[in-house]
Amino acid sequence: MQISIKSVGRNQSGWVLSMTLAFLVVTLIVFASIMYWISSNAKVTQRNNLFNMSQAAAQGACEITIAQMDRDFIYQSINNTNVYMPLVTNINQSGWPVQFKFSDTNGNPNQIAVSIYPQNWATNFVALNSQFSGLYAAVAQCDLYAMATTSATNAGYNMSAIVHESAQLAAIPVFQFGVFYNLDLDIGNGQTMTMNGKVHCNGTIWMCPQALMTFNDDVEASVIVTNADNPSDEQNHTFSASNLKYVITLNNPVSGADSLNMPISGGSSNVESILNLPPAGVAAPAAAAYYPTNQIYLYNECDLIISNAWNGTSGALGTNITIFYQDNNQSGGPLFQLTNNEICTFQRISSPTNWPPYWTTNSQFRPFTNYAATPVASSFPFVTNVTFVDWREGYNGGSGPPKNVQAVQIDVSLLKAWLADTSKEGYKYNQICGGPAGVTGNKGHGIDSIYVYNSVPLTNPPVNQMLPAVRMINGQQMPSAKGLTVATPMPIYVLGDYNVTRDGVNFSRTPVGNTTYTYPSSLLGDAMTILSNGWQDTNTSNLPGTSSATTVNTACFEGIVPSITVGGVKHYSGGLENFIRLLESWGSTTLTYNGSIVVMFQSIYATNYWHVTGNYYNPPSRQWGFDTNFMSQSGMPPCAPQAKAIIRGNWVTGGQ
Repeated sequence: MQISIKSVGRNQSGWVLSMTLAFLVVTLIVFASIMYWISSNAKVTQRNNLFNMSQAAAQGACEITIAQMDRDFIYQSINNTNVYMPLVTNINQSGWPVQFKFSDTNGNPNQIAVSIYPQNWATNFVALNSQFSGLYAAVAQCDLYAMATTSATNAGYNMSAIVHESAQLAAIPVFQFGVFYNLDLDIGNGQTMTMNGKVHCNGTIWMCPQALMTFNDDVEASVIVTNADNPSDEQNHTFSASNLKYVITLNNPVSGADSLNMPISGGSSNVESILNLPPAGVAAPAAAAYYPTNQIYLYNECDLIISNAWNGTSGALGTNITIFYQDNNQSGGPLFQLTNNEICTFQRISSPTNWPPYWTTNSQFRPFTNYAATPVASSFPFVTNVTFVDWREGYNGGSGPPKNVQAVQIDVSLLKAWLADTSKEGYKYNQICGGPAGVTGNKGHGIDSIYVYNSVPLTNPPVNQMLPAVRMINGQQMPSAKGLTVATPMPIYVLGDYNVTRDGVNFSRTPVGNTTYTYPSSLLGDAMTILSNGWQDTNTSNLPGTSSATTVNTACFEGIVPSITVGGVKHYSGGLENFIRLLESWGSTTLTYNGSIVVMFQSIYATNYWHVTGNYYNPPSRQWGFDTNFMSQSGMPPCAPQAKAIIRGNWVTGGQ
């Protein structure tokens, strides 16, 4: 076979070359496009990463500022915005892969934009939301704007991000809670009980009731709500899941809730100091006493300051009382000693350490003294000293003896009359702009708060057992529509009905929850003991059968003796059900209480352990309720303590 070979023509060979070149061109274009896409995508990714980093840096600038504001707010010393704006310079960028420059929204370097409004935020009461829904507070709205910018020098690009964060600084009056415990809360009631109002605990709620406990509002604990009995409860109660003894109508109990803190140096572990005499240098009448940071001390805030002689008893010195009216706006000075036109004199004492410390160091604050052999009694009709016994505080296994309570006693009905008597200094100072000639003031309200310091020393065995205290009597009607707050570092006793009428005719003794005829009221002290209408100071037995139906309508801010095990011996706190201390055999007698139960610290004076019934008390028929008047600003008692919280708002970001 003959094979012929044909040569390729020039036209055909050119076409193949053209196709090859075209393919190469397309390949190069695709490759270039891919490389461009890779390069562009890397740039976009880098810019996105830088933006996210800038955004995080700007948010960090806001956070470091909010943290300082929160700390200052908790301790009652919020500053002007210019203090917080340059805090961004405290950020340590050493070790950061990218360095940032910070500025506010106007480009001013080394600061961020901070605003706090309104300026009079302490009176700006608003309803809260989120976890504080149902409460109101004095609120300051805070807005922070921070810009963080990278530079081409250290990041390759100039990239900026702006973050806006908002927050509310909220001062929440604690009496809005039906129950507020700064310590662990024990609940082991042996009788059916119902609690209205919110329940908050900064610790653990040991929920082991032995009779039905009904909660008609939220229940929350910052640590945990557990069905276990407190391990220090000597009663060794057990919980039965098949026989649940509590009902919460709004929700399940919440664990891990945000804690609420009091604005006091030392934090929640030092809350009792707001009732104590303030530290040296910040106690009235020093100018520093009236700084906002030191108005947390009730001594510096109350209208009247009352004290007795260091050995004041119901004997010869029983009526030696000193009273000061306090108003920082007075032209004659913040403290003015009231005399009712008579000189109140005290006998010279050999040991001035028994006096409140500021009485011996400041001549303006020392009582008039003529060193007479026989002291001259003051003429204040509404306050004196009394003596009675407390078997709980001197129980000693039932053998006693009881403690002798040496109490400064305030007769509320006589106080009301004293404030209304035009011939008395009380009337003059009870006016909005009152006082004697040459002394003027303008507190904007009449007298509605009293601080009491009992100078009697606390003594324990083997010497004569004395317990300094304050007792309120004849308190059926408050002195005015503003109500009355009484604060003291010592235990408080209430004898008989308290705050049950506005006019002496219409009463709100029963049923529970009826506060129609009450005025704002609070009692702040080391412990709270209610003595029934039938109590007699001549009682000496450990279980007197003198009780009669009694109603008390007031907010309580007190201490307790917490559950504790000492030397292997368990001691129960008595639980929420025994927060109100009793000294009589109540039996079927009804004790009606409407108010707010706030437990903030371990008792300092009334420190004996709770003991089971049948020793120094038998429980009443408890009818307890929350005073819903406290849910409005107008219904809040004077000088009501506040917990502080920062409530976060939304945050938004932008950039370029």
